[in-house]
Amino acid sequence: MNSTTPVNNTRIIAACIILFTAALFLFNTGKRDLWAPDEPRYAQVSKEMRETGNFIVPHLNSAPYPDKPPLLFWLINVFSLPFGKITALSSRLPSAFTGIGCCLAIFYFGKRLYQNTRIGLLSALILATSSKFLWMAHRVAFDVLLTFFVTMAILCFYKGYTEQKSRGKNYTLFYIFMALGVLTKGPVGFILPFCVVLTYLLLKRNMGILKETYPWTGGLIFVFIVFTWVCLAGIYGGKEYTYQILFKQNVGRFASSFAHKRPMYYYFIYFPVNFLPWGVFIPSIAIYLFSKKGKEKIRSILLPLAWFAVIFVFFSVVSGKRDIYVLPLYPGAALLTAWFLNEFVEQFREKPFKKIGYYPCYTLCIVSLASGIILPVAVYKIFPQYTTTTIPFVIILLIGGFAMLRFVKYARIIPFLFTLIFVIFAVFTMSTLQAIPVMNQYKSAKEICDKANSMIKSGDKLAMYNFFRDPYLFYTNRNYIEVINGLDALKQFLNTTERVFLFIQEKDFREVSKSPEMPLFVLGKDSVGHRNILFISNKEK
Repeated sequence: MNSTTPVNNTRIIAACIILFTAALFLFNTGKRDLWAPDEPRYAQVSKEMRETGNFIVPHLNSAPYPDKPPLLFWLINVFSLPFGKITALSSRLPSAFTGIGCCLAIFYFGKRLYQNTRIGLLSALILATSSKFLWMAHRVAFDVLLTFFVTMAILCFYKGYTEQKSRGKNYTLFYIFMALGVLTKGPVGFILPFCVVLTYLLLKRNMGILKETYPWTGGLIFVFIVFTWVCLAGIYGGKEYTYQILFKQNVGRFASSFAHKRPMYYYFIYFPVNFLPWGVFIPSIAIYLFSKKGKEKIRSILLPLAWFAVIFVFFSVVSGKRDIYVLPLYPGAALLTAWFLNEFVEQFREKPFKKIGYYPCYTLCIVSLASGIILPVAVYKIFPQYTTTTIPFVIILLIGGFAMLRFVKYARIIPFLFTLIFVIFAVFTMSTLQAIPVMNQYKSAKEICDKANSMIKSGDKLAMYNFFRDPYLFYTNRNYIEVINGLDALKQFLNTTERVFLFIQEKDFREVSKSPEMPLFVLGKDSVGHRNILFISNKEK
């Protein structure tokens, strides 16, 4: 595969990428329930948007929800139209489809950037099978959607920068995708791609090209898209909502986060882990880039280097950190990893690659074989009832590990890489069939909510005591649940002639039940995550 690959073959490869990623991201994606903390929240916001008809100001528990802009909620509603309601599947489809879009875009990006179809294909497959990106494409989340818009913005800029034909269209799309990124997750939708482009042009010493991107026209389009919603949100949401969405949720998180505070080295630890299995090649890529031969080729990878470094540094400086925040750098990391692996394939007999190329490959072989041996033993010790479910995983990991070991031994790098990709695909697909349904029993609040729905009549009051969790709102099909704090307020709620219902944590129930003035009848109990939840009423029947 190289730059001379015919157009028809390129289309066939693109079609294969679509089929592969669709199978990977869409298979069984609607089978499990919505898991806290984020999935039921975003589904509930979309549900309230749909049922109230207010598509300008998102609401949660019937109060304005200023944490995120509305684009994901709009898309969830669009994908829910065929179902007639917001479901787990329709809520995850935006992530799944934009995940497919990211992989397809990075294929074309890699092919164009390196003039090499093999690197483009490897880039797409690496991105699709990196553990965090793969998992997030199966979740209700803003981050895959943001990653798609960041990727498309950088790709459109690069096409405008390197192609005379359709330059104006590509630069216009550059601004449009940045605007859509802002409507997805706020200013980072503009900051990330623009800073990547700016750094790339600084490295190329070609800052003057910015004048050719039609900044006035593009800027007007950007402002029109973003501020149309901002102005409407200010009108309908008021000053407090506007302040929250524009300042506290963005500037506040950057300067002094009120949530998820982490040290600056946080991503140095978590990114290589979340980029597995490809994270094992990161030390080798770094060593190669500092070698004499690597330095000679560094100009050919300036854009993915800038892409990776800018986003990594940006989020390392931001006080609030979560591993999903750096998802927009994964396409850049995939481009760098694919480039390095292509170098390895073409120079596998040369001395530098005897260590930096082969050691990571042998490591992955050992991990696959060791996992196949350790997995059933570990499951037997912790959850003996599920030991038999590990058999397919053991078969895949052991056969895959031995096959990869043989390919590495005989320096057949391409078959090794495709075997690794197949092992990841098979293990993850099998997980959606066997492991995830087991986890769903412990992660989902749907079972206890179904119990509540079978007992609560229309008009009955339902509340939560000393906690608020979105799954109970979504799965009881309500747009508002009262949150009661304090013993006196709970007494007032329970001591009434009408029958009322309550979700309460078991630890709180033990304290509350000590009071003789509390009419408490336990109607249901379930473990949801690390919490034991009771469903109670003030009357037995």
